[in-house]
Amino acid sequence: MKVRTALRQARWNVAMPGLLLLLSACLGLASLGLAVQHPVAPLALPLAILLLILWNATCPQTLWFLLPAALPVMSFTPWTGWWLLDESDVLVLACLAGAFARWGIDVQRCRSEVCKPLRGSLAAVWGTVALSLLVGVLRGAEDAGVDWTTIPVWNEAMYAGYDSAWNTWRVAKSLVWALLIALLLHAPGAADRQGSARLVARGMVVGLGLVGAIAIWERAVYAGLFDFSHAYRTSAWFWEMHVGGGAIDAYLATAVPFAVWAMWTATTTRRWVGANILTVLSVYVVLTTYSRGVYLAVLIALLFMGITAWRFKLAPAAGLAWGRRTLLAMVSTLILESAFVLSGGSFMADRLAQSDSDLVGRMEHWRSGLGLLKSPDAWMTGLGIGRFSAHYSREVPTGHYPGEALWQGNAGNQTHVLLSGRHDSGQHADLFALTQRVDLTEAGSIHVRLRATGERPSTLLVSLCERHLLYDFSCQRRWVSLKPQLDAGNGWIELRMGRSLFEGRSGVAGLRESVLALSSMQVRKAIRIESVELWDSSGRQRLRNTNFSKGLQHWLPMAQGQFEPWHIDNLYLDVLIERGLLGLVILAVWVLWALLGLWEKLRQGDSVAWAMAASMVGVLSLGAVISVTEVPRVTLILMILLWSSGGFRGQIEDVSRCNRL
Repeated sequence: MKVRTALRQARWNVAMPGLLLLLSACLGLASLGLAVQHPVAPLALPLAILLLILWNATCPQTLWFLLPAALPVMSFTPWTGWWLLDESDVLVLACLAGAFARWGIDVQRCRSEVCKPLRGSLAAVWGTVALSLLVGVLRGAEDAGVDWTTIPVWNEAMYAGYDSAWNTWRVAKSLVWALLIALLLHAPGAADRQGSARLVARGMVVGLGLVGAIAIWERAVYAGLFDFSHAYRTSAWFWEMHVGGGAIDAYLATAVPFAVWAMWTATTTRRWVGANILTVLSVYVVLTTYSRGVYLAVLIALLFMGITAWRFKLAPAAGLAWGRRTLLAMVSTLILESAFVLSGGSFMADRLAQSDSDLVGRMEHWRSGLGLLKSPDAWMTGLGIGRFSAHYSREVPTGHYPGEALWQGNAGNQTHVLLSGRHDSGQHADLFALTQRVDLTEAGSIHVRLRATGERPSTLLVSLCERHLLYDFSCQRRWVSLKPQLDAGNGWIELRMGRSLFEGRSGVAGLRESVLALSSMQVRKAIRIESVELWDSSGRQRLRNTNFSKGLQHWLPMAQGQFEPWHIDNLYLDVLIERGLLGLVILAVWVLWALLGLWEKLRQGDSVAWAMAASMVGVLSLGAVISVTEVPRVTLILMILLWSSGGFRGQIEDVSRCNRL
């Protein structure tokens, strides 16, 4: 019996390096393959990815710092148009490729030692999460009617819509990356799981600083740093909010406790001052989201930190005197900034006054979402990952999209976009648009030239506005009357947009970006757009991918209202509807496993566990009013926290000497 066990272990030791290196090669090739197709930086990005792979192969532990630091800003969707995948996926693939390559090389060098497979509570949780992923993907693919025999077309997949089968893969990818990242807890250096958690905490601090800096830039350029009366809500770099949702809310509820942790653990005056600045910045960003849910979630997380610091006698790193200064600084920041922002304008007061009616509407929204579960199978395993939006828009009477932009192409290289708008005449006509960012520096007088037709006489709204994401500022608008295709002649229409919008801009207003937007004014009818061009006074073309030959590359569909079809606005209902009771139970087990690990270390006075536990409390509180699984970047950050939190339990036993750096 011992001989058989030894033989099996020997075969495992021989096979494991090859499997790890093969996985690394696949991940690396996928990352480079995406990088070379990048619409904006097809040369620079592959070089950066190669360097990143080499760096992670040399220092694989840096993955735990780099991902939470970079993921909040690693997306350039408004410039690329990428939807199914984006730069964050390229980053994750490169980091994983380097880390698995190092793991394979280390195991190869130490074959004589015993290298055991994943086991213990981590293996059990990993297996249940993988089961939830598998069931959710299969259910989603079945629900969408996926034909497994067809070869996907790049443009159709990359620029598909939220009601397509590809949305299942878009939502599920964060779980795939999270499962691969979790395996690294068993890799060389995993014996120092507490060190990995500390790297995650430091990465969260850096990521929060980056988000804060971008938010300050956004407010200064578009709304005004101290203008709190306009209906402008900060979105930073969370482009997933082009169809609404609470991506930035979920991120802030997760990240703000780490600003407090940075203050509490600062050992020098310089670090304490820097952490204080980060805290002030973080509170400012939270307040300027004007999100009642994130206000409450952050407050709950901070109260949790205060109570547990007192209960477990967590001493500040610089001594009790600095601890009193830290407490005073935090309380003063919360009170003074809140008073300054909330008393500086009427926007938040109006939102607070609408809380009761908003709650009634949200509860009705939740009931409509639960009504999608119409069979015992649906209740048990859900509709399928990423399938809420498709069902809600079809089955709920008032749940229609405010518009859609569907790219179509054929073998003859004839490409076009079908742009639809409102579903009934009672809806606003310009809540949905197909947009592209355009540089109009020294453009002079400009004109737009387009080919578009409708099934019947139609109207197309062409707008040129200053816009960051959801909010328009100065605009020029032209309404275009379109003929049916049979009567359209050559189909070309020219519009003079003028130059007054872009002249005389000075100061930070000169940094505002211009966005061309196309909106269908028709009810229940799509407009066929074959080409859009924008020419400046010197005859230079300012748009890219004007004939849609590259799908929706550089184009971004965007909604400015009626966001219900995309979000159920409740994390737990979201999991229940898409993954069923099975997925909800697995999520509960995963979270409980992580919290138990954190609680064990918190009782021992570990400050990292303190911050991570507060982060979990914050996001779980926010989950009552925000869904987040449809935002892969933020979901992956949460999953990294879950894995690194659970790693505190130390359940991976008997790690061999060959699995040490």
